Amino acid sequence: MVSEAIIVAIIAAFASICGQWLISRKQSRDRAVSEAERETKLEMRLQSVEKKLDEHNGYAKRFEEIGKDIVYIKTLLGAKGD
Repeated sequence: MVSEAIIVAIIAAFASICGQWLISRKQSRDRAVSEAERETKLEMRLQSVEKKLDEHNGYAKRFEEIGKDIVYIKTLLGAKGD
């Protein structure tokens, strides 16, 4: 016959294993949520940087056009001054 102490030990071990499994599962889920939030924030920051880069590139193109216009105006003024 199995003694009461052995039955209690088996029940305690089973409860301990189940408790650890539940804790591990919750931590894994929390880690996944945290990682998803971090990834979302990183994606938002990347989009912000891309937007700023697009704006910067737009200004660079405009300055290039302005430079060409200045050269054109100087050539026109130089031709009239003769």
